Amino acid sequence: MSASAAGEPAPPDLGLYLHVPFCRTRCRYCDFYRVGENRGRMDRFVAALHAEMDGWTALHGRAASTIFLGGGTPSLLEPQEIGGILDHLARRFPFAPGVEITAEANPSDLTPERLAGLRAAGVDRLSIGIQSFVDRELTLLGRRHDAAHAAAVVDAARRAGFARLSIDLMVGIPGQTDGSFATSLDRAIDLAPDHISLYLLEVHPGSEIDGLRRTRPRLFAGDEAQRRRYLAMRQRLTAAGFRHYEISNFARPGEECRHNLRYWRCRDWLGLGPAAHSSVDGRRFRHLPDLEAWIADPLAVEAMESDAAEERVFLGLRLEEGIDLALLAAAGVPRDEAERRIARLADFVELEGDRLRLTPEGFLLSNPVLAELLRPSGS
Repeated sequence: MSASAAGEPAPPDLGLYLHVPFCRTRCRYCDFYRVGENRGRMDRFVAALHAEMDGWTALHGRAASTIFLGGGTPSLLEPQEIGGILDHLARRFPFAPGVEITAEANPSDLTPERLAGLRAAGVDRLSIGIQSFVDRELTLLGRRHDAAHAAAVVDAARRAGFARLSIDLMVGIPGQTDGSFATSLDRAIDLAPDHISLYLLEVHPGSEIDGLRRTRPRLFAGDEAQRRRYLAMRQRLTAAGFRHYEISNFARPGEECRHNLRYWRCRDWLGLGPAAHSSVDGRRFRHLPDLEAWIADPLAVEAMESDAAEERVFLGLRLEEGIDLALLAAAGVPRDEAERRIARLADFVELEGDRLRLTPEGFLLSNPVLAELLRPSGS
C-alpha cells in the first residue's frame, strides 16, 4: 500500500542526475570527471546504470520531477540507449506530470538524425555547450565545433521539436575582447534560446589552460575586464527579456532550469553514475570519480559532511530571489550581527524587509561576500 493510500503524506519528489563520463576529446579548461570514449566501456557503463536504478529500492516509487543527463558528454550515448535509460527510470521513479528531462550536448555530436532520436527518446530540454561564437576562441578552448556549425545545430534542434533550448557561453576565454564577447552574446540572442548560461572561465591548476596562462598570460583578461563583460552581459540580456535568476543563468519567464533550481533551493536529488553527488532526506553522499570502481559496485557511496544551515544560505544567495534573513540566524549569525555585516557589504548585498539578496556586484564577488556573511561570530 502506498503512503498516500494509507493516509500518510507522499514522500517528497526527487530530481535525478545521471553522470555520463565519456568524452571524445578533453576541453582545455575542463575539470569534471571524464574518461575517453570507448564503446566497450560505454556498454558496461549503461548496464551498471540500469543496475544502479534497480538497487535504490528504498527510494523506488518516489516521483521524479526533473531529470538531468550531464557529463562528460551524454550526447555520445545512442538515442535508443537514452530512451532505454529513461524508460527504466520511469518504472522505478514514476515521472511527475510535466517532468523536465534535460540532456547536455556538444554541437559536434548533434546531427539532425541524432537530434530527432534524442527528442523521440523523451529528452525535452537541450543544453548545448557552445561557449563562444568566435572561431579562434573555440580553438583555444579545444572545442571540436566552429561558430557556424553551432548556430546550425540550434536551428536543427528547433526543427527536431525541442521547444526548450539552453546555450552555454563563457566569459574570460583566452584572447577574448569586449568586442568578441559582444559578438558571441549577440549571436546567442539572435538564435532565440529560452535560457543562456554564462560562466566565468575557471583556470584549474594542472589543466592545459593553466599551462597556457603561464606561458601566454597576456591572453587572459584581468578582473576588471571580466567584471565589465559580466555587467554588460547582464544589461544586454535583461534588456532582451531574460531574467537574471542565478549568478550564471538567464532565462525567459518560466524557462528557468527546474533541475538546477533543486540544488539551489536544497531539495532532494539522487545522483547516478561515477562521481555523481546526492542529497536525499538530509543525507549527502557521492560516488567516487572512478568508472571501474563504480561499475564493480554501482551502489557504493561515501558520506559527505555538510552544514545544512550554511548550505541553505550559500546556495540560496546564488539566486536572484535571495533568502529569508532568518536563515543567517539558523547558520549561527545573530540578527544584530547579520545587520552589521550587511551594512558593511552595502555594495554587494541588499536587504528588503526580511529578504536578503546579492546585488550584481555581489554576484561577481559571491565567494568572499558569502564568507564574510557566514564568518563565525567573534572571529
